[in-house]
Amino acid sequence: MGALNGLAYLIALVISAGEIARFWGSERFIPMAVDELLIAAALVWAAWRSRYDGACWHLAAWGAFCALALVLLVQTADHQMHGPAKAAGPIYLTALSAMLLGGLWAVRRALRLVRRDLGR
Repeated sequence: MGALNGLAYLIALVISAGEIARFWGSERFIPMAVDELLIAAALVWAAWRSRYDGACWHLAAWGAFCALALVLLVQTADHQMHGPAKAAGPIYLTALSAMLLGGLWAVRRALRLVRRDLGR
Protein backbone atom coordinates (compact mmCIF):
# COMPACT_ATOMS: atom_id res chain seq x y z
CA MET A 1 0.00 0.00 0.00
CA GLY A 2 2.95 2.29 0.62
CA ALA A 3 3.99 2.40 -3.04
CA LEU A 4 0.41 3.12 -4.11
CA ASN A 5 0.06 5.93 -1.57
CA GLY A 6 3.44 7.40 -2.47
CA LEU A 7 2.61 7.34 -6.17
CA ALA A 8 -0.78 8.95 -5.49
CA TYR A 9 0.82 11.83 -3.56
CA LEU A 10 3.55 12.27 -6.17
CA ILE A 11 1.19 12.30 -9.16
CA ALA A 12 -1.22 14.64 -7.34
CA LEU A 13 1.64 17.07 -6.68
CA VAL A 14 2.95 16.91 -10.25
CA ILE A 15 -0.38 17.40 -12.02
CA SER A 16 -1.47 20.12 -9.60
CA ALA A 17 1.79 22.03 -9.95
CA GLY A 18 1.70 21.66 -13.72
CA GLU A 19 -1.84 23.00 -14.07
CA ILE A 20 -1.29 25.84 -11.62
CA ALA A 21 1.90 26.88 -13.41
CA ARG A 22 0.21 26.59 -16.80
CA PHE A 23 -2.94 28.58 -16.06
CA TRP A 24 -2.04 30.82 -13.09
CA GLY A 25 -3.25 34.35 -13.69
CA SER A 26 -5.36 33.32 -16.67
CA GLU A 27 -9.10 33.84 -16.81
CA ARG A 28 -9.23 30.28 -18.21
CA PHE A 29 -7.88 28.79 -14.96
CA ILE A 30 -11.27 27.64 -13.67
CA PRO A 31 -12.54 25.73 -16.66
CA MET A 32 -9.18 24.47 -17.89
CA ALA A 33 -7.46 23.31 -14.70
CA VAL A 34 -10.40 22.01 -12.69
CA ASP A 35 -10.37 18.46 -14.07
CA GLU A 36 -6.71 17.85 -13.21
CA LEU A 37 -7.09 19.49 -9.79
CA LEU A 38 -10.12 17.30 -9.00
CA ILE A 39 -8.16 14.18 -9.99
CA ALA A 40 -5.27 15.33 -7.79
CA ALA A 41 -7.67 15.85 -4.88
CA ALA A 42 -9.14 12.37 -5.43
CA LEU A 43 -5.65 10.82 -5.38
CA VAL A 44 -4.76 12.61 -2.15
CA TRP A 45 -8.10 11.56 -0.63
CA ALA A 46 -7.50 7.93 -1.63
CA ALA A 47 -4.02 7.89 -0.14
CA TRP A 48 -5.21 9.53 3.08
CA ARG A 49 -8.24 7.24 3.47
CA SER A 50 -6.30 4.07 2.69
CA ARG A 51 -5.21 3.61 6.29
CA TYR A 52 -8.89 3.43 7.31
CA ASP A 53 -10.63 1.93 4.28
CA GLY A 54 -7.92 0.02 2.46
CA ALA A 55 -7.40 0.48 -1.27
CA CYS A 56 -11.05 0.87 -2.34
CA TRP A 57 -10.77 4.64 -2.84
CA HIS A 58 -7.64 4.08 -4.89
CA LEU A 59 -9.70 2.17 -7.45
CA ALA A 60 -11.97 5.15 -8.04
CA ALA A 61 -9.21 7.77 -8.00
CA TRP A 62 -6.83 5.86 -10.27
CA GLY A 63 -9.68 4.92 -12.58
CA ALA A 64 -10.52 8.61 -12.98
CA PHE A 65 -6.84 9.37 -13.53
CA CYS A 66 -6.65 6.73 -16.29
CA ALA A 67 -9.76 8.14 -17.94
CA LEU A 68 -8.26 11.64 -17.97
CA ALA A 69 -4.93 10.38 -19.31
CA LEU A 70 -6.67 8.40 -22.05
CA VAL A 71 -8.79 11.36 -23.16
CA LEU A 72 -5.74 13.64 -23.28
CA LEU A 73 -3.75 10.97 -25.13
CA VAL A 74 -6.45 10.54 -27.78
CA GLN A 75 -6.84 14.29 -28.25
CA THR A 76 -3.09 14.78 -28.62
CA ALA A 77 -2.78 11.85 -31.02
CA ASP A 78 -5.62 13.30 -33.10
CA HIS A 79 -3.79 16.64 -33.35
CA GLN A 80 -0.59 14.90 -34.37
CA MET A 81 -2.29 12.77 -37.02
CA HIS A 82 -4.83 15.19 -38.45
CA GLY A 83 -3.43 18.62 -37.56
CA PRO A 84 -2.73 21.12 -36.44
CA ALA A 85 0.26 19.26 -35.03
CA LYS A 86 1.60 20.43 -31.70
CA ALA A 87 5.29 21.33 -31.68
CA ALA A 88 5.98 19.17 -28.63
CA GLY A 89 3.41 16.54 -29.64
CA PRO A 90 5.74 13.53 -29.50
CA ILE A 91 6.82 14.54 -25.99
CA TYR A 92 3.18 14.92 -24.89
CA LEU A 93 2.31 11.54 -26.40
CA THR A 94 5.19 9.88 -24.56
CA ALA A 95 4.33 11.55 -21.24
CA LEU A 96 0.62 10.79 -21.54
CA SER A 97 1.35 7.17 -22.46
CA ALA A 98 3.57 6.85 -19.39
CA MET A 99 0.84 8.42 -17.26
CA LEU A 100 -1.74 5.96 -18.58
CA LEU A 101 0.55 2.97 -18.01
CA GLY A 102 1.34 4.13 -14.48
CA GLY A 103 -2.33 4.66 -13.75
CA LEU A 104 -3.22 1.20 -15.07
CA TRP A 105 -0.52 -0.31 -12.86
CA ALA A 106 -2.04 1.54 -9.88
CA VAL A 107 -5.55 0.29 -10.71
CA ARG A 108 -4.24 -3.27 -10.93
CA ARG A 109 -2.37 -2.93 -7.65
CA ALA A 110 -5.37 -1.42 -5.87
CA LEU A 111 -7.64 -4.16 -7.21
CA ARG A 112 -5.28 -6.83 -5.89
CA LEU A 113 -5.21 -5.13 -2.48
CA VAL A 114 -9.00 -4.87 -2.34
CA ARG A 115 -9.38 -8.53 -3.29
CA ARG A 116 -6.84 -9.52 -0.66
CA ASP A 117 -8.68 -7.52 2.01
CA LEU A 118 -12.05 -9.01 1.03
CA GLY A 119 -10.60 -12.49 1.25
CA ARG A 120 -9.86 -12.10 4.95
